Amino acid sequence: MSQAAALAGDIHAALVPFLLANSLALGALFGYLLASRAADELAARYRQRLIVRYRPLIEVLLTDPALGDAIARLEQSPRHHRRVIASLLLAPLDVATGTLVDRVQAAARVLGLIDLWTRDLGSRHWWIRADSARALGLVDDHAALGGLIAALDDSHDEVRAAAVEALGMLGGQRAIAALVARLSDESRHQRARVVDALRKLGEPVTSELIAYARAHLGEAADSIEVLGLVGGPAAVDDLIAWCSDWRPSIRASALQALGSIGLDDRSYYYALRGLADDHAEVRAMAARALGRSRRADAVPYLSEHLNDEWQVAAHAAEALRALGTPGLQAGVIHKTDATALRLEPVLVRIALPQRLELVIPQGYMR
Repeated sequence: MSQAAALAGDIHAALVPFLLANSLALGALFGYLLASRAADELAARYRQRLIVRYRPLIEVLLTDPALGDAIARLEQSPRHHRRVIASLLLAPLDVATGTLVDRVQAAARVLGLIDLWTRDLGSRHWWIRADSARALGLVDDHAALGGLIAALDDSHDEVRAAAVEALGMLGGQRAIAALVARLSDESRHQRARVVDALRKLGEPVTSELIAYARAHLGEAADSIEVLGLVGGPAAVDDLIAWCSDWRPSIRASALQALGSIGLDDRSYYYALRGLADDHAEVRAMAARALGRSRRADAVPYLSEHLNDEWQVAAHAAEALRALGTPGLQAGVIHKTDATALRLEPVLVRIALPQRLELVIPQGYMR
């Protein structure tokens, strides 16, 4: 009994301090959470008071012809209020352009906000870098091009995305060249952002994409493919020339781009010629382009490729379906050859007499 009592005493002696220490730690953590919550609440209320205080001045700045008076009054604000003022200045620029941007830029420059955003591109906090990049794009500050181009290689995805967005707002040869150079980015999301930014810049992008494709042979296919999305008719001559390139990937990308832009009589001929190419990827893109041509005279040429390699046959079948009744009739004629089609990932099914339906794995059709 004495040994058991001694053991119990030892356990009690060790356990009580342990429990006490944990209780104190939990109490301290709970206190910290309460204090943090209270601090956040106070900060939110303080920010709201600043918004109420400065919003009337911002509205005057954006609407009153006497721009200088509003800026002078804002200039008198304490420096630690400037980030709140910045958020109020930038809010309308998501949907506004023209003179409103000029007004905001003038105010931001006088208030030192442009210098602040430029410095913040080097902040150790990624969210500050991202917000600064977007702000510089919104106020159309071309002096920030160097910093924004550097931000395209930032370690954080959100900062890179913000830099792409900002460069798309700024435009100009340097911005376009930097965006085009990032088309080969391995991140699908980043590439989509770059394409969207280039599309918004419009016609000036075409010549830059063409020049980049000529100067960077290893990445030319990406630039040529994007021409189909942003280039328009101004790109057709160069795309037709690339249809005769010695590299299959270039020929395929050129035909894909032509199909996206739309075939005229000249490019229609090159698409037909592409169906006879030695490489399946080129024939597949030729079939895709012809499917978008809306020309019924392409049907017999496409029908010949329903027994081609599965990649080509899939695009040929989809093209026939896109061409409407003549194409569907051609597909029905070949229904007895369905087992012969080398379309392992493609299910070909005749649902109704005169109708060809295809179920194609997501992500396969380019």
